[in-house]
Amino acid sequence: MKYAADFKRTALNALRGKWRIAVLTGFVASLIGAGIASDGGGSYSSRSDSASDIFQDFQATELWLQLHTFLIFAAVVLVIWALVNIVISGAGKLGYAVFNLKLVDNREASFADLFSQFNRLFEGFCMNFLIGLYTLLWSLLFVIPGIIKSFSYAMTPYILAEHPQMTANDAITESRRIMDGNKWRLFCLGFSFIGWGLLCAAPIAISLLCAVKAIVTSGNYATLLWVVPCGILSFIGYLFLMPYQEAAYAAFYRDVSGTEVSLQDNGILD
Repeated sequence: MKYAADFKRTALNALRGKWRIAVLTGFVASLIGAGIASDGGGSYSSRSDSASDIFQDFQATELWLQLHTFLIFAAVVLVIWALVNIVISGAGKLGYAVFNLKLVDNREASFADLFSQFNRLFEGFCMNFLIGLYTLLWSLLFVIPGIIKSFSYAMTPYILAEHPQMTANDAITESRRIMDGNKWRLFCLGFSFIGWGLLCAAPIAISLLCAVKAIVTSGNYATLLWVVPCGILSFIGYLFLMPYQEAAYAAFYRDVSGTEVSLQDNGILD
């Protein structure tokens, strides 16, 4: 039986010499909501007199109006982006599954693979909708059943990508079958990346904590400037972590589905 370390080793071997294309594909996949492995407040106070002075100043009011307009524009963009993601993310997941399966099969994986399943927008949408619906219904019983079922459905994108004759519901059923007795192994695989995740999140988390502390104690908002470079550093870390995780999940699928040898022999996904 293979364990998390085995799948991670397979992922690293598959990514050797292919990090550039894997990072680029992973970045675009995250933009369109096509990540597969990822589916596995604060407060401050200010003096009332200074707040009164600010809002009595015309220039500050003008600045607030500009900020308000920008926030409305940003909200509209986010809504449009979310709606587009709802339509295309399912097909994107299928394409990203193809990309990562080619990686772990030692075949030629290209950026175009991410968009290779866009002729199956309806199947992708149905997959996302049904997985979300089933997970929600199980979560209504309690949170834990919903989490467990999310592991049961985790292999659906790979199955549907390789078997276009299947319906989304058929692929979900097959995922449940092959994940019977393997959900704990998938949990352990996902949990094994927590150290890397914390390391990637550390720069932005530390900078935010320092900024909040400085604002609360001394009202020094200049420390917020450090959040930007630290956020970029965290973002770069996640850009490399995502392909690593996704390749490991694809290797896991190959193992639990029993297709590792037969696919390499039969040339599927060429």
